[in-house]
Amino acid sequence: MDLGRVGVMGHSGGGFAAGRAVLAFPETFKAGVALSGSHDARYIGLGWAENVDGAGNHEAWKRASNVEIADRLEGKLLLVHGELDDTVHPDHSLRLADALIAAGKEFELVVVPGAEHLFLDRMAYVRTKSWDFLVRALMGVEPPAYRPAPIVIDPEVLGEMV
Repeated sequence: MDLGRVGVMGHSGGGFAAGRAVLAFPETFKAGVALSGSHDARYIGLGWAENVDGAGNHEAWKRASNVEIADRLEGKLLLVHGELDDTVHPDHSLRLADALIAAGKEFELVVVPGAEHLFLDRMAYVRTKSWDFLVRALMGVEPPAYRPAPIVIDPEVLGEMV
């Protein structure tokens, strides 16, 4: 493994974790893709935040906010969020983007029109965008012409989510 070119990618809570990895551990993570990231527990359903950090624990929520450490970005970061996400509101990525801009940091932001939390009907676009970003950021080259095979999603597996 080339430890000088480590990247991370995650979705939802994993999107938070990918952003956190790049922001908090720049010596390790050189690039990250945060998909639908819940970047600030102060602005997500309190049931989730309280389950993790306890009821009314505002200091813990602040410490766990990627927005609070946006000024630490050294590597490459791609934020991707669905316009219609009602699980993690797009405001999470926009708040982080605003803090990155205020800190004078370079990053990329993609808001996917018509997409919800899982990007179900836009997954091919999101995967290609993420793949290309990581190839450019970690390898320093243009992505190859081939693309990852499409992910076939069985509507019966997802039930009411589709």
